[in-house]
Formats: sequence, C-alpha cells, structure tokens
Amino acid sequence: MSERNWRRRDLDRGKALAVVLVVAGHLVARQAPSGSGWGIAWYEPLRAALYSFHIPFLFYLSGYAAGWSGAAIVSGTAYRAMLLRRVRHWLLPALLLGVGVACAKVALDPLMPVDHAPASLGAGLLALVWQTGGSPAQSVWYLVVLFGLATTVPVLRRLTGGRTLPLLILCLPLMGLPLPPVLYADRFLPALPFYLAGLWAAEHDRDWCGFLDRAGRPLTVIFMGLLPILVLHAAHWPPVLTMLGASVVALPALHAMVRRLWLPALQALDRLAPYAFSIYLLNTVFIGLAKAALLQALPWQARSFPVFAPLLLAAGVLGPVLAARLWREMRAKAPLHRRA
Repeated sequence: MSERNWRRRDLDRGKALAVVLVVAGHLVARQAPSGSGWGIAWYEPLRAALYSFHIPFLFYLSGYAAGWSGAAIVSGTAYRAMLLRRVRHWLLPALLLGVGVACAKVALDPLMPVDHAPASLGAGLLALVWQTGGSPAQSVWYLVVLFGLATTVPVLRRLTGGRTLPLLILCLPLMGLPLPPVLYADRFLPALPFYLAGLWAAEHDRDWCGFLDRAGRPLTVIFMGLLPILVLHAAHWPPVLTMLGASVVALPALHAMVRRLWLPALQALDRLAPYAFSIYLLNTVFIGLAKAALLQALPWQARSFPVFAPLLLAAGVLGPVLAARLWREMRAKAPLHRRA
C-alpha cells in the first residue's frame, strides 16, 4: 500500500501553532536570568504548562498525518521506500543540524555567550548519540523519535491485527518506563501514546472531525479554563501524568481551534505552515544569535527579560522563515544540473 501525496490544511495549521508554542518554550535555555521579580516569575510556570501539551500535540498531529497519508499501514516494498524517505527528510537533517550546531558552539564559545556549549567537539559529537540528555542540539530529538515511531508503529500494529486502540491502551502503562538516554530512546515511550492517538483519530477521521466541529466551542472553553491551573501547578506535578491529563483536553481543543479559528489567525498560521519544519529545526539557533546580540546592550537579568522575551520569540519564528526563504531562492536560481 502506498502513501497519499496530499496534505490537510488543519494539520499544517496545527503544526504551525505547535512550533510557535515550542519556540515560546525555548526562550530560556540552561541559564535563567539572574535576579527575581515579576519580569521572570511568569515564564517558568508558563513554560511548564506549555510542556504539558505542546509536544504531545506535535506527536498527535504527526500520528494523524501518518494515518491520513497511509504511511502508518504500509508494508513490504512501500514500507522500505517510506523508511528511505524518512531517513532523507528527518534523520539526515537531524544529523547535519546536530553536527553543525556542535561545531558552531565549540567555535563560538570563546567569543560570545553560548548556551549548552560542549566541553570539546568530540564531547559534543558523542552527546548527539550517547547520553543525549546533554546533547548540544536538543531540538533534533523530535526528528529521531519521530523516525522511530514511523519505523515501529506499522510493525506494532500488525501484532494487534491492524487495530490501533488496543495498542494505544497497551502502551499507556509504559510511558514512565525508564530507558537509557541513548539516541533519545528515553523520549520514545512518552511520545508513543500521542502518536497513536493521532493515528486512531485519523482512522475515524469523519466522525472525529465532526465531533471537533460540533464541540469546538465547549472544548476551547474547557481548555482555557485548564490553562491557569496548569500554569499554577504543572511544574509541581509528575510530568508523565500531567502530560496525559492535560492532553486529554488540549489535543482535541487545539485541533478544533485550528479548524475554526478567527480568520486572521488562520491566515497567519497558513503563512507559517510551509516553514514549520524550518522553525522547529532552527529556532534555537536564531534565539541564541539574537540573545548574544541583545547581551551587548542589556544584561541577562529578570528585570530585562520582558524586553528579551518578545524579541527572542520573534527571532525564533521569523529567523528560520527568512533562512528557509533565502535557501529556496538560492536553489531556484541555481543551474538545473546543480540542483539535480
């Protein structure tokens, strides 16, 4: 069975929204601004709330896209071809970005402030694949785990006779099972249920989307009511249970929202959607560059963080967009034989 080669606008909008939330969660890396006060006190609780549902939402959308396109049910030659495409589109960019970031951090560390700079190039390259909790390019973990899901889920579904719901139920107790931080394996099991939830929703696409459209408003109200609770308490609750509880509400609510948002908001997501992959891959690079530039004029302190936050957010979103557009223009101008 082959994959369909067309897209769903609501899924693309959802990924655009999710990566903007991811960027918002990356504004502070290892070293928090010094000092205390209102300037920074709001950010860590907000980030804890975001992490309770924005990554699950990304995996839900990825599972939905896999189910919608048919990638989750391929076998034989089509399965092998799918894996080759995923290696080219996910693993290769993850490897190139990881090596590039490690090299850049080692080179720039003596010259400017660098977050998560490895002690040496060898240590940085090793951390990309071993003890990956200390990886100098943390953002690549999503692509590695996504490749693992795309590889294993079609096989796992055969064990349950092609049924996704039993597999989803079976994997829930495994979410907290500790795996070693090698090739980001420790992040695989926490992501699996959300990927499978998206796959299950895609299998019941008409009924599920009908439910989202009918219940969109109450789902949004419930989600908005949950957000303040998450901001106040998510940082103090067990992460796995918090993700599960928050996602039961957040995932359908966010999916419903990107189907029926206020028109200008939908148009903004439509403009960002083609660059969602670039934003995810490159946002930390541009946040780091913007932070280094701002540090020439402002101290990294709590009282100046309200100035840093919107500028870093803009850099993390718009920088990758501009880089992707520049790359596409360069490829368009390149001779045909060089592009081939």
